Amino acid sequence: MSTKNKKSANRALILGVLGFIAGIALLFGDSWFIGLFGSIASAGVAYKGYQDLEALKD
Repeated sequence: MSTKNKKSANRALILGVLGFIAGIALLFGDSWFIGLFGSIASAGVAYKGYQDLEALKD
């Protein structure tokens, strides 16, 4: 398992989760439209990071 690949997958997972939380926070403010699509996009990044981590375990 390459250390560089693992760091990259961890970074994608962390940024995706943080972006998802920020998008949920924006839903309750004035920018609900940006919050909705931002949280959807960030959830996709988090899911891809999770998939990469699982692939590196095998």
